[in-house]
Amino acid sequence: MPVPLVIVGGGRWGRTWLSVVIAARGSTEGVVLAARSRPEEVRAWASGRADLAKLNVVSGLDEALSVNPRLHAAIISSRPRDHVRDGIEAVRRGLHVLVEKPISVDCESGWLLVGVAERARRVLGVGTEFAYLPAFHQLAEELAGAGKVDASLIWDDIANEERHGAIKVRHEEIGLLHDLLPHAFSILRILVPNGELRVGAAELSADGRRGHLEFTDARGGCHQCRFDAAAPARRRILEVRADSARALVDFDVHSLITINDQPRTVDPQLSQMTSTLRLELGAFLSQTTGAISVPFTNWDASGLLSVQADMERMLAPAD
Repeated sequence: MPVPLVIVGGGRWGRTWLSVVIAARGSTEGVVLAARSRPEEVRAWASGRADLAKLNVVSGLDEALSVNPRLHAAIISSRPRDHVRDGIEAVRRGLHVLVEKPISVDCESGWLLVGVAERARRVLGVGTEFAYLPAFHQLAEELAGAGKVDASLIWDDIANEERHGAIKVRHEEIGLLHDLLPHAFSILRILVPNGELRVGAAELSADGRRGHLEFTDARGGCHQCRFDAAAPARRRILEVRADSARALVDFDVHSLITINDQPRTVDPQLSQMTSTLRLELGAFLSQTTGAISVPFTNWDASGLLSVQADMERMLAPAD
């Protein structure tokens, strides 16, 4: 029987996670959608889709638990400013929590959620979309003996881009760097899994459309991340430099890998794993049910909040 879960948030990301869940299990069995804002509008949307005919749409967690008292976990995909509130509410009702990135709009409130989850002994995962991309893990295995590595991440978006069936809109309560820091952090943690990452520099353009982060790690590596939210073309490139190798992953075009200018074929078993969100969901639920004991997505929420705190200090206006 599918693990009973509730998706909190009826907007774009709530609907995206709903599509991932029902694709994974083939139906809406065991799923409740909690849309605190405009639940009637979300019910009308769901009623127009045959695959959502049996979906329960409610207005909050208490109503969700009354519909299904056996709920096991919550996916928090509400507005970023509500992530901490909704996450704490779910944990206090005994649920494990997978929260969409960012954990919080400021690191101080994020620590509240981490503390509540730890005291309740509930799993707290963070959805970052790319933490399970097979190409990154294959590259990390091939460079495992390379020692210190330096990485460069280029992340270009076009304006008014359509993603998951809707125009990609960044909520006004978060800026470009708060939005993309979790992506960069999760990717770098794959390359340096045991090296403490810190943010050494953070810059954001006056218009908020371009940004730069510089990470360092305990092995002496330096990692540059450049983001452009108004580029002429969409592009996602990770370049890695080590003593004996130079590698590149174009993860916007079939996850192309090259090492020392030689193409590498992604393991056929891994290349079939095309939905990183579905992989994250599977890892999260496997940990909550005890099927696996390893930490979710190879890093913890505390690590992410630590680098977010670094970044927020650097972006704070000077006195």
